[in-house]
Amino acid sequence: MSVNKPVLKLIKNEKIKYLFWGIVTTVFYFVVRLLLDTFVTPVLSATITEILTIFFAFYVNRRFVFTKQKSKSLVYQLITFFSGRIVVMFADMLITFLAIEKYYAFFIAVFKLNTLAYALDSIIGINYLTGYRLNNLFWICIIQIFAIVFNFIVSKYLSFK
Repeated sequence: MSVNKPVLKLIKNEKIKYLFWGIVTTVFYFVVRLLLDTFVTPVLSATITEILTIFFAFYVNRRFVFTKQKSKSLVYQLITFFSGRIVVMFADMLITFLAIEKYYAFFIAVFKLNTLAYALDSIIGINYLTGYRLNNLFWICIIQIFAIVFNFIVSKYLSFK
């Protein structure tokens, strides 16, 4: 059984590969972040998760996504890739500090997250969700959307150019 040319072309498309590995990297981020959130403060959790995710993302991007763009040295790729990711890491730490640690009560009240958590718990039938957990998830999602867009630009046009 052979794969037809349009499907093969789609599988080899750089944006499709970046999207796939970006989803894998995002899942990696969420799993590590949510596990660490149970043991350490949110900012420390964000910092450790970002560091682990940077190494994971560099490996998969270099190995599986930007396979043709290896004209630059490994050192150049590492420096530019890590520089871009460090920007995201500091944004993550800042947003986490402000929105999850410092002013979480404000966001819970504004977005009525306790009411939403109660409603969702009623629907799914477990008492797990709280306004704080929803606030945490919301901001982690916002951070990841920013990270995906920003990191693609840095990877595509700087690191693996």
